[in-house]
Amino acid sequence: ADQVRQLMTELHSRSELYRRSRGVHNCGLADTEKILIFCTDIGRHNAVDMILGECFLNEVDTTDKILVTTGRITSEILIKAAKMQIPMLISRSAATSLSLDLANSLNMTVIGYVRGGSILAYSGAENLIC
Repeated sequence: ADQVRQLMTELHSRSELYRRSRGVHNCGLADTEKILIFCTDIGRHNAVDMILGECFLNEVDTTDKILVTTGRITSEILIKAAKMQIPMLISRSAATSLSLDLANSLNMTVIGYVRGGSILAYSGAENLIC
């Protein structure tokens, strides 16, 4: 759980634009220790697409990575991660019920509401190291 909080803190610390405007979404691809790829965009889908594009162009192995975002985890976001075989999604925001149904059927870990000292493990809580 501490690693989840650490990744969210790092995601926020990288975005000067977010700190100034509070009007953009941040997204990162991480391993268990740090953010490896970082993008910011006004749209949460665009930010995720930028991460996935970087992974594709640079042939990044995503099977052991974590998608960290400030946006809601919708079914569309979850499907994008699943297509890239990213097993875990972490968000500052909520996850929709459809995304959680999909996550459970695909055996993906979804963690939301990572704010301050709290986290909400929607699915795959057994994959967290506390």
